[in-house]
Amino acid sequence: MTAWRVLLAEDEALMAQMMADMLTEMQIEVSVAHDGREALRLAGASRPDLILLDCMMPELDGFEVAAALKASPETQDIPVIFLTARGRVEDKIRGLELGAEDYLIKPVRREEMVARVRNVLRRIESRRATAPPESSLMRGRLEVMGLPNLFQVLEAERRTGTLRLTRDGRRGEILFLEGRVAYAVEGECQGEAAVYRMLAWDTGDFELEQTSGSGPASAQIARSNQSLLVEGMRRLDELPGLRRSVGAPEGPIRMFAVFREGLLRRTLPSGFHQLVTLCDGTHALPQLLDASTLDEWTALTHLARFVKLGMLEHGVAAKRASPRLGVQVPVEFVSLKELRAARSLDVSARGIFLRTGQVYPVGEEVLLRFNLPGVARPFKTVGRVTWSSPTDTPQGLPAGMGVQFLDLDGPAQAVIEQYVVELLLDRVLKEHEEKDA
Repeated sequence: MTAWRVLLAEDEALMAQMMADMLTEMQIEVSVAHDGREALRLAGASRPDLILLDCMMPELDGFEVAAALKASPETQDIPVIFLTARGRVEDKIRGLELGAEDYLIKPVRREEMVARVRNVLRRIESRRATAPPESSLMRGRLEVMGLPNLFQVLEAERRTGTLRLTRDGRRGEILFLEGRVAYAVEGECQGEAAVYRMLAWDTGDFELEQTSGSGPASAQIARSNQSLLVEGMRRLDELPGLRRSVGAPEGPIRMFAVFREGLLRRTLPSGFHQLVTLCDGTHALPQLLDASTLDEWTALTHLARFVKLGMLEHGVAAKRASPRLGVQVPVEFVSLKELRAARSLDVSARGIFLRTGQVYPVGEEVLLRFNLPGVARPFKTVGRVTWSSPTDTPQGLPAGMGVQFLDLDGPAQAVIEQYVVELLLDRVLKEHEEKDA
């Protein structure tokens, strides 16, 4: 293809020469205008592919030149990048409302200049066959004007329109009515969750179009703009800690079948139900988060709770053969020497962990006797001590001892496992309800 043609409007001779040299190295044909009127004349005469426009020039400043370019049918489609030493948000907003593709603050590093120009030229090439929508009110890059700033601008100016955002193939939209967010959609994500997802986008494109309407009922938003921003920023701050809590599983996310099947038999909110469904061992963590209709913070909050409770096949539960849960019930245990008792235990179908400072040595066989609330039959079995410590350990393990069941029959093991599973499921749903309260 023929070389790109760029018009550089810059009144400082040294700066103009430096920037022209940078562009020439990129195999770009450069023409230079030294004031605003000359920039308008050259733009109309040569129809460049891109205009780099200094804001502060004699005759006409950059904003006036941009307004004149957009007002003329001959030049309104030419992309503009503003170059200026003025970095105020108000100036950026003014430039973007005039249709600028980007806004660079002087002094501009060579690498940044080259990268920004190349990005704009790529976008020009990809959309050259189609004209920009006539309903477009404002467009730009999220790197230049992030979503929080757009919220504040659109609210302050009481704008009505649909803000469309794109990033790495993902698309979302937010409807503003008189400056207030009315609804939001991002893929399968709707309402507040969609806003929280898009607040995390620090790269991409945005465009405000002249539209109106109410949007789908499921995507309606009642919160104020400020409340959405405060909550969204809080969630963004907490994401690193949640990611650490979930960990970095090597393979797909899989919930133990006994938990997953038990949860799916219950009545669950749609987003929570979908997340449990996705924990089927076919989605790695990034794919699971993308597929979820929940925002990343909410999805990770649930996953972190699943990890903490040992419901996923990684993390604390990776080495366990069956579910385990702390239960505050009396338990009696005895060796051939004497009878002792503890008030707290972790129980599973394979054994129990007794929280007690009165421990027996590893290998000691003991007689265990205990009842579980709501279970009619008492449990009596012989077990063998597999771990014990009379004090809390430096690694954080409590004083106590682990005892493996030696003669508990299959039906009794099944009763204990079902008891533990049901309590864990109750705890998950209770914490979910408390979070949403």
